[in-house]
Amino acid sequence: MNRYSKQMALPDITQAHQGFLKGTKLLMVGAGGLGAPALPYLAGAGIGHITISDADNVDISNLHRQTIFKSADAGRNKAELAAAYIRDLNPEINVTAITQKITSAEQCQGFDIILDGTDNFESKSLLNKISIETKTPLIGASVEQFSGTAGIFAGLDSDAPCYHCLFPELPIDCKSCNEAGILGTVAGLAGLWQAHLTLCFLLGIGDVGPGTIISMDFKTMRTQQLQLHKNPECKICKKSSYGAKKPVMTAPQILPHIPLVHPDDLENHLIVDVRSFEEVFADPIENALHMPLQTLPAQYNELPTDKLLAFACSANIRSRKAAEYLYSMGYTNVCVLDRLTA
Repeated sequence: MNRYSKQMALPDITQAHQGFLKGTKLLMVGAGGLGAPALPYLAGAGIGHITISDADNVDISNLHRQTIFKSADAGRNKAELAAAYIRDLNPEINVTAITQKITSAEQCQGFDIILDGTDNFESKSLLNKISIETKTPLIGASVEQFSGTAGIFAGLDSDAPCYHCLFPELPIDCKSCNEAGILGTVAGLAGLWQAHLTLCFLLGIGDVGPGTIISMDFKTMRTQQLQLHKNPECKICKKSSYGAKKPVMTAPQILPHIPLVHPDDLENHLIVDVRSFEEVFADPIENALHMPLQTLPAQYNELPTDKLLAFACSANIRSRKAAEYLYSMGYTNVCVLDRLTA
């Protein structure tokens, strides 16, 4: 609760959402310019099972954009180093490193989502086919000089595009970072967009779904969003009939009904104040039991089961998180004390 308290303070992210992230199995292919910035935020958000695949070793020329690595890491495998980095960042998640290239769908079975952090169109095309074959949504990103692209692909669905719907013919004149050059922040920003799309997609936040494409020009500071539709003539996904595996979470959005109670309607409720010590000192609630939100997992069993519990904070957000958490622990006698209309 303490680790994820800041993102769980958002009305969009409940205890059930956080539990969903904990159960998510994510495959990141590539731990370089895109994977290096994306992975810490995905791990920090609490995605519970992360597998990283990369056969390359760190080179000194990588370090201006792949900042999770150090100069002393030169010559060592990127997947293993990235895995160690995010294990230190969040030891509560499971992290696996694969030090060989992904070459077949068999290597990608059992994942809920695949992230493409590769740097060549042959690999991107392969991952697109694997995404369709394994019925796994794909979130891709790419960069070149000062521009970047990130998008969500799900060619496995009859009405959703795949990567080849965006690029029917693979470009033959694209240059690598070694040839064309790349500003480190461009790769970093594109990788962060990829991580952000992933979290919004998994949690059902905002108008994000298969076909969402973000195009970024970091020289003119312009960002565009488009909604890509399935190409009915796409050579790769037009005949896919695997059935739609809906990747956006649904069950955690079905929340228990937790009543919002006005202070005048309190009866024999025990008020549990989940604010910080500083907030309580500045504005105490009479006769309330103080139990900060981040301490609930360790202290909730101290709360009585035979009383009505009214959780309170300053804006009805943390108190709802607390009530949802207690409800998930078997406490059905919970409500939120409405302090906004008091």
